[in-house]
Amino acid sequence: MTAVNTAITINLQKIPGFETTDYAYLRGSIVWAGEQASTDHPRNAFATWQPETFTFNVDKLREGALICKNLFNSNHQLEKNTKGLMLWLKGKAMPFPLNLSEARFDAINQALIGNDLDAFTSAALRVLGLGHGLTPSGDDFVGGMMFALTHAPRQAWVKDLPMIKTHIRNSASTSTNVISAALLDDMMAGKSYSALHDVLFALHSNNKTNIVSACEKLLNVGASSGADMLAGLLLALTTQATEKIH
Repeated sequence: MTAVNTAITINLQKIPGFETTDYAYLRGSIVWAGEQASTDHPRNAFATWQPETFTFNVDKLREGALICKNLFNSNHQLEKNTKGLMLWLKGKAMPFPLNLSEARFDAINQALIGNDLDAFTSAALRVLGLGHGLTPSGDDFVGGMMFALTHAPRQAWVKDLPMIKTHIRNSASTSTNVISAALLDDMMAGKSYSALHDVLFALHSNNKTNIVSACEKLLNVGASSGADMLAGLLLALTTQATEKIH
């Protein structure tokens, strides 16, 4: 371990209730500090990483997202690796306990299609904390949607987007655990795993090969976290395709 890593370790403080995880507090902020820390993420304490600053063309992202959804029906490898909430996005049965909450995810879909801000906010809050793991599927799904809306905002929602984020942030403080809430907050700020950013760039390229490669990488994040983020991202972008631009 380098001197820098040792200095970081000395300042790390365990998170009550999450002492066995790879996360800890560093000067009051939650960081990822696993012994084999190699993931590109803004919270990686041993290898600080920040995504490239880039302004995306919203129409290209929407077109790429539609291409991506179709690829999950035509590409054997993507079909084979479909899991988590990508199953719901494809209209397939989800595993327990997510299968009991299908109506909640359907409500988010309807709110996005109808461009109904209030209904979307209410429905999104109802899936926080749903699912297993350190970052429940509902959190990753909402994070993926908010990540998309941050980089490709809806014209009708731009003014109210900060308010939506505040509602989600406040609700996450009691609906889920502190680590998942922190990672969700990152996605609402438009920052997350490099694999999620790579998907955004791949969608922007509209190149099928790039999209498949980036999606495969994201699907390998966590047990189903990557798939759940991707489902949220694609849902937000593909329903945006129906938004009327005035």
